[in-house]
Amino acid sequence: MKKNSFLLISFFSFIAINFCFGQQLPDYTQYPSMLWQLNPAYTGTKSNIDARINYRKQWVGYDGAPVTQFAGLSSRLWKGRIGVGATMYKDVTGPSERSNYGFTAAYHLRFPDVEFSIGMGVNFNKYTINGPMMTTHWTGDPAVDISVVDYDKTKNAMAGLLLYNDRFHFGLGVVNIADNKAQFYIADTAKYSQVTFAQHFYFTCGYNFNANPAFVWENNLMALYVSGLPMTINYNLRVHYKEKIIAGAGWRLKDDIYLQAGYVFLKSIQLLYSYDIGISNLQKGHSGSHEVMIGYRWDLHAQKGNYKGFQDFQKQRYHIF
Repeated sequence: MKKNSFLLISFFSFIAINFCFGQQLPDYTQYPSMLWQLNPAYTGTKSNIDARINYRKQWVGYDGAPVTQFAGLSSRLWKGRIGVGATMYKDVTGPSERSNYGFTAAYHLRFPDVEFSIGMGVNFNKYTINGPMMTTHWTGDPAVDISVVDYDKTKNAMAGLLLYNDRFHFGLGVVNIADNKAQFYIADTAKYSQVTFAQHFYFTCGYNFNANPAFVWENNLMALYVSGLPMTINYNLRVHYKEKIIAGAGWRLKDDIYLQAGYVFLKSIQLLYSYDIGISNLQKGHSGSHEVMIGYRWDLHAQKGNYKGFQDFQKQRYHIF
């Protein structure tokens, strides 16, 4: 790849060390399948154990472009009243790397045809800056030490609210509640830098409908607000055919459009793939983004003795993976 593309990625990565606010969390095209990563109130909204792994390679063609790996699972306990989950991801962009481990929990209040959920979570972060991977225009740049690899570990929290059933959902979540910082080059006063973890506010909503019993149309909308940045809006449409074949498309405001497809094997394994087509000025230098997800579900209701007395929504019509 051309050297200037690596310099571009390195430049934007290093700028992240010195500014206070900005989008610092990974962006996923297949976010509807992992909403508890954005809002802990979604933890345990499905009655089965839901496990996911995800791999995203962004802006193919740029050296040092973001690569994200995600794994997580969520389920219910205590007759369906409590949801618990765990997530982990590694996000690498040029010389910067962020590793995150999170634990979430939610309490679900049951009403005749709807549930209200309150969620909380905690995150453990490791932010690494790899100096030897950086390229500077002059030796001895006072802002960075290219001879060392430095990192800092921080903790943070998340919370959220959710109103939902099997047909619709409305959620509001906030990630990075605490105003804490990752600090670099602490021993070098000339190069000392810090990253303030900005609060990310996620509004999510969706509605499922079917005019034909064989098809379920799954609509999802997500808006992200981070102080100092334009709001991000993402619309995602997936069509499920006989609970096996998935096809869809989506749009990320002023960024890209995407296509997605998937299949469910053996009623318990789901494979999803999406391809993002850039529509911003940046698209001139890359050939799109790829994302692959594998999901596994274990239906606890099929196991005798589990969640005795726990019932699905009284008017449930859809059984999306």
